Amino acid sequence: MKEKSERNLGIDLLRIFAMLMIIITHILGKGGIRDEVQDSVDVYYWVTWLIQVTAYGAVNCYALISGYVGIHSHYKYSKALSLWLQVIFYTLGFALIFSLEGQTLTQKDWLKAFFPVITGQYWYITAYFGLLIFMPLLNIGLSKISNHDLKYLVIVAIFFFSVMPAMFDTRVDEFSFAKGFSMNWLTVLYIIGAYLKRLDLERLFKERTLLLIFAGSIAVTFIMKFIKGDIWYWYTSPSMLAGSIAIFIRFETLRIKRGGIGAKLITLFSSTTLGVYLVHLNPLLVRFWLRDVFIPFVDFPIYFFPFLILGTALLIFLISALIEILRNYLFRKLRILNFVAKIDTKFPFGRYN
Repeated sequence: MKEKSERNLGIDLLRIFAMLMIIITHILGKGGIRDEVQDSVDVYYWVTWLIQVTAYGAVNCYALISGYVGIHSHYKYSKALSLWLQVIFYTLGFALIFSLEGQTLTQKDWLKAFFPVITGQYWYITAYFGLLIFMPLLNIGLSKISNHDLKYLVIVAIFFFSVMPAMFDTRVDEFSFAKGFSMNWLTVLYIIGAYLKRLDLERLFKERTLLLIFAGSIAVTFIMKFIKGDIWYWYTSPSMLAGSIAIFIRFETLRIKRGGIGAKLITLFSSTTLGVYLVHLNPLLVRFWLRDVFIPFVDFPIYFFPFLILGTALLIFLISALIEILRNYLFRKLRILNFVAKIDTKFPFGRYN
């Protein structure tokens, strides 16, 4: 078993990389590009879907990181509360901004702004919040199980929840995985991430092997989506999962020099990635500003098309990261996190152990 006490900058860099990939999928989806090219099977259609398939597994990476980092973390009730406050800051903030701008917001919009987690304003946050509630139970169980037994538990989980549904082209509603947009799938990925934490990944996997697995997963996902069906393109797809694990391991095994400007920037921007997600995917922002706004990209020359998408994703990331940095500064000035931390003093988890 491998133990790490210091922060893994490769994982921090993966957070940034994965969020950029997530933004790209939203540019293609929410921005209207996928729908625009759907009826014309031309070079823009194939390039759009190749980019989409390449970037789509990034969400799986975040859940793997949760297991990798969370397995040895001390559980605190304040984590759930701080997450709730961070989310409600953006849902209420954008509701106020658009209301002042003159947009018509319904009573339901305001209800969702005040209760964003329960109303599913961000599917990942709602699913993760459910996982967060059971995380201490998972960690206790995972700490008791041997490497041997955990390895086979992971294999069985992947076989029944990923491989078999894809092979039989059935979503298995009884598993309640909802294409991967669910707490159940995040739990599976959390367990896989916790298992990867135990392994000496640098010794077990070579860079070339990981890159070949990632490239192969993209090829299989792309081909099987059009031959077999969309289930091979879901988060739960075995090829999508293989690619996510490969890219996770590649970043985990990166050795980045500490103390330099690069390391400082990675640490800074990795801490903003959740905020980047909450800003650019805010439901009201998507509805009033971003919906179908990137359709004109398909009018640009095909050689410029991918770079335009990537450049836009970088710009969205930087603007959203700046907003999150300002939000974090405001919370520090108002001592909100100090107030939230008091809940752990009054209700420390594990006090009766």
